[in-house]
This record gives sequence, C-alpha cells and structure tokens, in this order.
Amino acid sequence: MIYYAKSEPIETIKEHTDRLLTNLKKLKETYGQQITKIINMEEERFWELMEVICKYHDTGKVFSGFQNEIREKIGKKLIPTRFNNHIIKHEKISPMFVPAKKYNLTPEERKLVYQAIYYHHERNTIYTERELLKEIIEEDIKPNIENIQKELEIDVEELKTIYLGLVEGQARIREGDELYKEYCLMKGLLHRLDYCSSAIIPVEDNTSEEISDFVEYFMKSENFNLNDLQNYSKENKDKNLIVIGSTGMGKTESSLLWSKNDKTFFTLPLRISINAIYDRILEKIKYEHVGLLHSTALDYLEEKVNLEERDIEKEMEVIEYSKNLYQKITTCTIDQIFTFVFKYRGYERIYATLSYSKVIIDEIQAYSPEIVAIILKGLQMINNLGGKFMIMTATLPRIYKEKLEEMKIEFQYNEFIKETKRHKIKIMDKRINEDIDEICEKSKNKKVLIIVNTINKAIELYNQLKEKRADNINLLHSRFLLEDRNAKERSIKEFSNIENQNGIWITTQIVEASLDIDFDVLYTEMSTLDSLFQRLGRCYRNREYDDKECNVKIYTEEASGVGYVYDKEIYMKSIELLEEYDNSILQERTKIELVDRLYSKEMLENTKFYRDFKNAFRILDNIVDYDVNKKEAQSLLRNIDNIDVIPRCIYDINLSLFEKYESEKNVQEKFKLRRELNKLFISINKSNLWKLNDYINKCPYIKNKYIIDTRYDNEIGLLLEKDEDYEIDSRIL
Repeated sequence: MIYYAKSEPIETIKEHTDRLLTNLKKLKETYGQQITKIINMEEERFWELMEVICKYHDTGKVFSGFQNEIREKIGKKLIPTRFNNHIIKHEKISPMFVPAKKYNLTPEERKLVYQAIYYHHERNTIYTERELLKEIIEEDIKPNIENIQKELEIDVEELKTIYLGLVEGQARIREGDELYKEYCLMKGLLHRLDYCSSAIIPVEDNTSEEISDFVEYFMKSENFNLNDLQNYSKENKDKNLIVIGSTGMGKTESSLLWSKNDKTFFTLPLRISINAIYDRILEKIKYEHVGLLHSTALDYLEEKVNLEERDIEKEMEVIEYSKNLYQKITTCTIDQIFTFVFKYRGYERIYATLSYSKVIIDEIQAYSPEIVAIILKGLQMINNLGGKFMIMTATLPRIYKEKLEEMKIEFQYNEFIKETKRHKIKIMDKRINEDIDEICEKSKNKKVLIIVNTINKAIELYNQLKEKRADNINLLHSRFLLEDRNAKERSIKEFSNIENQNGIWITTQIVEASLDIDFDVLYTEMSTLDSLFQRLGRCYRNREYDDKECNVKIYTEEASGVGYVYDKEIYMKSIELLEEYDNSILQERTKIELVDRLYSKEMLENTKFYRDFKNAFRILDNIVDYDVNKKEAQSLLRNIDNIDVIPRCIYDINLSLFEKYESEKNVQEKFKLRRELNKLFISINKSNLWKLNDYINKCPYIKNKYIIDTRYDNEIGLLLEKDEDYEIDSRIL
C-alpha cells in the first residue's frame, strides 16, 4: 500500500522524506561546521541524529485516519477504520517508530530526537491520550507494520507509548535546560527542512559568490577606495561589531564587507529603507543572492514588475525563497525575524537559522525603547547560540551599549567620524508656518526639504504653500495608498538626483532612515536629537558646506507631535543640549557626543523613556516558553496601536471587488483578492478614533478593518476630518 504525505501536490511519505534528507545533506555541506560550533556534542553525531529525526519525523502519517483524509482529497479508495485524523495528529505518533537501540540513543539523545519530532508541528493540544494511542498501535499500526517498513524503507523495533514520558509536561526542554542549545538547533532545523521540502525548494543557497567581492568590484567601478570604516568591517568579519559612522560613509557597503560570504539578515526600521537596500544590492552591486522579506514585499516586487516588465514568476520566487530563509542575504524588517525572542510555538525555526548567520541592525536609534529592548534581547540569544551581529548607526544612545555590556556580550566598538562640515544650524523660536514666504523664495533656486513631526502638520504646510502658489511642491507621508506612496518614494529620489531641478518636498520621519536623498536646504520641526540628526543627513549628505547663511533651520515653537510622537522629557532635554550650537556649524563628532549625553543614565533618570526600556527587559527576561503563537509575537513587534481604514470613495468604487472576495470559494483566488483589497487600506493611529467615531464604520467584508467618510486624493493622501462632499480620485475610476 502507498502511504501519502500530502495531496497538493500528491506526494508520498517516502518522497517527502527523501527530499528532506537531500536538503539535510545540502545544509550540512553548506553550513555544517558553523551550526555545530557551540554545542556539547560531536559534530558527526549531531548530523547522525538529524538524519534520524528527518527519516522518522512523518512516520506517524501512516495512521489510517491521516491516510483517509489525503485519499479522500485525491480520489483514492478509503481504508476501513474506526479512527479519523481529528483524534490524534501524526507528529504525536511518529516518535514511537524510532529504533532507539539500532541507533544507540542515550537517554538524553532519545529526549532530543523524540521532542524534535513530537513538536515539529506546534499545536494547542499538549497531551496525548495513552489509551487511545495503544488502541491505534494494536488495531492500526501493528497489522500493517511489515508493509510500513517496506514502503518507507525504515527499521522499527518495539511499538510502545513509553516515549510520551520523555516529551510531555515537565520533560519538555526549555531555556536553561542542559540540552537547550542542541534542542533548539535540531527542532529548528527540522522546521526549516520540512518547510523547504514541502515548498519544493532547496534549504540553502550554497553559492560560492561572496557579496564582499561584489561590493569591492562595485566600488572600484565607481572609482571609490575602501575607507577606514569599510576596511575595519572587512578585517573584523568574525567579531560582533558596534560601529558609529557619519552619514555618507558607506555604512551599507561596510556591513556587506563584514558579511563576507556568510548567511546574513540585513534589518532596517522602515519598509521604504528595506526596499532601497534590496534594490541597491540587486541592481547596483549586482549580487543576485538576495531576498526581500516584510509584510508588503510582494506588492513592492509586483509593482517593479509592472514598471520594468520583469518576470513576475521570478519575483514570486524571491518571496517564496525569502519566506523560507533560503537566500544568502535577506533584507527584512525586524518583525520578520526577531519574533523568536518571545519564544512562541515554533520559534526555533528562525532561532536555529540565526545561530549560523550574521545579523545587521541598521539605525537602531530609530526604534522605540521597547523595540530596542527586544532587539538587544534577541542579540543576546543569537550570541548565545553562536550567531554574530553588527550594529551600525550614525548615533547610538549610550544606554544601549551599556546594556549589551551588562549582558556580558563580547563586541568591538569603534567610531568613524567625517570631518566634513555639512550643517550650519539655526534654532528658530517660532512656528515653522511663519517662514512660508522664505521657503517659497528659497525653492526657486534650491532643493528644499521640509520635515515635520506629524502628518497633519505636513498636510497643513502643503496647503499653505499651495495657496502661495509655490512651484514644484510635493508631499510624502504614510497616509497614502500603497501605489501612491511607492510612486512618491521613487519621485523624491529622482528629484534629489536631478541636478538642475528645484522645488519643495514636505515629509515626515519616513525619510530619516537610509533613504539616499540630498537636498540643499532643510526646514524642520524640532524633534529628539537622534531623530533630528538623521534628518540633517538628508541635507548636504556628502558635500562640504561653507556658506555664511544657515542651511538647516530648526523650529521649536509649537512643534507637532511632542508628547505622543516624541517623548516630551527627551524633547526638552534635546533643546537644552542643542542651544549651545545655535547659528554655528554642527560638527559630526558633536552630533554623536550630544546623543551619547542625551541617552546616558544620568540624563534619563526618572524619564518615561528609561522606565519603558527597563520594563520591557523585565517582561522579556520572564517570558514563558511557548506561551504565544507567531502571529501574536509579530503583533508585539509592530505598531499594534494602528487600525486599517479605507476612504469611502475608494470603497464605493471597489465594492464589486469586496463582493467577489466574499463569494470566492477557491483558497488561492481568495488570497489574491485579499492582497488586492489590502492595498486599498491605509493604516492610521488608534488615537485618532475619538474624533472619527461619527464617520467611521466597520467594513462588512473584512474583519478588523474600517470604512472612513473622509477625503482622499493622490496629492494630499487621507484627511482625518469630515468631508461631506468627498471627491472621488479620478485615477481610480
């Protein structure tokens, strides 16, 4: 009798297992020594046990209840049985097939092998009913054991339930147990192998092409020599690094030189920045072994296909491979990989992968104190399992460095500061709106960048400048439909690169991190120093400034967002520290020193910022293993204070799409429709709800999404105020 593993595509247990074993061999050949470098077990023994785990992980699928579920789907004759697949899952049965005596498994090894198999699908069911299992053994397994052994090409010894005592309850391996590292690796790698084999893709890219070679060739072709930062990163590729580097020093290239030829995860705070790094590696550095992983990555790649007429199948493949952590380099947001910190059910898949990988954290100061606590806790766990990290940033809050030292993590710290004089600042004790006339005049022969703290303030300034009939004025913030926002992100980069084009761009913080733009003049609302200095990096990015007039004006009066976007205490301390440098050139080293002082324990004492940071660590240090699922873990890493809304005008035009989604029965088609609908929603902060209650309603077709009766157009975005006669965006008709 043939034993099936899955119905789409039809695959036998033997075929699936053989694919796992092939992937196991590839994994061992590619990263074998790196994976086993920190465990208390001989390397060859580890891989022997991994082979046992792979060979027997799905043997429980021979159970007639499982087989009948597959057979019904593929139109095969059902097996006569009183059992069904809902009473017990296959992974709970599989460990009993392992011939422990044949493989000379010690009690510790049995525990590792049994648990890796027993928990390779994490479900809510914790305990297996022994009497039921005994009935299945006697009535369902033993009568067919010879056929099972022949079909699966396995050896089986005694079929007993004794293994349950080594997997359930207090026996389960958790952090702190002696076998924890080995278990995380074995279980996590089984997850990886199983996922990839089911997706019919290889587990790892074993290319010998080194990203560092491509970086050096790229720099040579652009007539750049490696600078001190880049040479330092290249020479210390085997160490954990914290690197402070001025804007424009080539930190991206530095981190890729540090990566060498190791599996690497490159993280950034914003999707816009991740997309830019992905494009840079693929299209400028021309290294093809790179993936893109964030919540809207597929939408971004599909849009590139439409723009460049590239092969959409190729882009779909990029996403599939990225989801399975295949590529040599994966560019991603932290919510895609740092979920393992919460030790959710199945977290070992990512954790084990990071044990033989390098992780790059770019612009760590851009995250909230709670998110930074998660990142630092994650770096501690990665370090404990043998992975490496590099934090590269223009400024670094002192408390973050001190926390890593407190956690006894070894790392090298170095600073590479440009002496280029780029910014002469003027602190303005008035509202930014009061200089509208000056901004208009300046934009006639300069590239003018305005950065404010809130979207409402950005829209307010845009409307004022429109009334003044300013030329070439543009607006960029996060309250645009995905298609419109992507178009604006491309436009601001193009505007920055065109030499003789002048005008105004009004933006929010979304341009702060790793967006390669260069403007002549910056008008900005005051923010906290770390954020402010990131903003300065978008003006005179690599140029020397020697004019008498200030090229950066900072407005402190009635700055928007203070108290909810930016911590008020940190904001006020930032002004105090900055006042000394009013109307003078702000040196690059001074910026770093100021941020260091601002985020020292002495300066932060009794602030909400520091309390949030410490409280986050208290929670993280007391997490109960397997207490949450992956979706819950990801929500903790994202901005969970947001809701998704669709403007009524967009909803009305696309009503037929919603109706089609509701009636669609095909799972794949429904998924495609859901993705199309998701593009029509805009994320807004829940704090706006109090003023929106009268004109916001639940979407009847998709749970936890809302329809809002406010205006939307592709120039201004979504307004959060009532518009009785809302305008329909003609582009969507």
